[in-house]
Amino acid sequence: MAEKGLRILEVEDGALGREIGLAPGDVIVSIDGYPVPDEIALKFHLAEELVELRLLKAGGTEERIEVDLSGGRPLGIRVEDFRTRTCNNECLFCFIDQLPPEARPALRLKDDDYRLSFLYGNYVTLTNLPERELDRIIAQALSPLYVSVHATDPVLRARMLGRRKLDDLDRKMRKLIDGGIRLHTQVVLMPGINDGEHLEKTVADLGALHPGVDSVAIVPLGLSRHGTTHERFAPVTPAYCRKIIRTVSPWQERFKKETGKTFAYLADEFYIQGGVPLPEAPDYDEFAQIEDGIGMVRRFLDDFEREMQRRRKPRSGLRGTIATGTLFHPFLEKSIERFNARFGSSLRVVAVENLFMGRSITVAGLLGGRDIAEALRAAGPGDFAIVPHEAVSRVDGLLVDNLRVKDVERLVGRPVCTSGRTTRDFFKLLFERF
Repeated sequence: MAEKGLRILEVEDGALGREIGLAPGDVIVSIDGYPVPDEIALKFHLAEELVELRLLKAGGTEERIEVDLSGGRPLGIRVEDFRTRTCNNECLFCFIDQLPPEARPALRLKDDDYRLSFLYGNYVTLTNLPERELDRIIAQALSPLYVSVHATDPVLRARMLGRRKLDDLDRKMRKLIDGGIRLHTQVVLMPGINDGEHLEKTVADLGALHPGVDSVAIVPLGLSRHGTTHERFAPVTPAYCRKIIRTVSPWQERFKKETGKTFAYLADEFYIQGGVPLPEAPDYDEFAQIEDGIGMVRRFLDDFEREMQRRRKPRSGLRGTIATGTLFHPFLEKSIERFNARFGSSLRVVAVENLFMGRSITVAGLLGGRDIAEALRAAGPGDFAIVPHEAVSRVDGLLVDNLRVKDVERLVGRPVCTSGRTTRDFFKLLFERF
């Protein structure tokens, strides 16, 4: 049986790796006797000044090479990507099961991989982790991790994850915390399922693990028009959002007094859909859960104001259209109105209804290219159009309906580009590109 290891795909010219004889096709089996299953382990073990590589050469021979890394020179190698560990749950609310058939294929990968959690903030359930992987997380200090909890009651959690057996989450979390791993947690709130006393217990149980559990993100159930999920479960309504805000607000105040942090954070959608003012920036502490829609709008509004103050007038007016989801539209429209008044521009903001996924999906990140193009054509794109950066996959450059930005540009008949990852990128686009 061939030994497992990490295959080298490329070695840079003039790099240390080439000097010591590494070549494409070589497999790094171990470093100082430790297995090297992926690039994370490779970087961890190469942090020492002197290491021994055990290799299987492309020709089938084995070599052991001592490498002096004390000078700070990297090996200069590119290695194969790890195979993503997939989800073994059947969650009641799984959004992948709600995708239309034409959705981009990459969205259908049900990842549940702690390495992606450490690298990119993806949420994991911890249900597929053997003990040795928990030990590895601790030994290599893969912190923080983002954990989907949903309910701390073991029976309810098993029901929500579609599992027949309980998964011992509390023990796993405590082991990770005792090993120095910090956890950010998530609750997908399903009306009538894990709210009420269940939500109170979940937040209290996680709060008891603070500071090991650093935060709880409470996000609303999303229902597309595809699959059967929307037929089986109650939607999140404006009245429900206001009820949840009233319920959680006293908990937040208590946590602030006890820990100095809000700790339990509600997704922006609760406030916007409920017609309740957004919290101020200090209430989000370090914005640790911003990628989960926690404080994203507040961060944008504050950053927009700062950029407005630091920028001077552009050399000429701008005539273009900015597309966004219906949830964020009122905030962006008001901000752009102020931008136009100050800088003499004629920018417009158009709200794109999500016909591809369903009108109840209101976030900008799940807009399809055809829906964006149709909204831009109806509004008139002006000299150019801007689409949400978060709607375009960072992996393959595709929108949710398999179109690229260039396809939207062709349909609209005007230059189209993405808004940029940050508010500063957005301003740079407006002031420098156009």
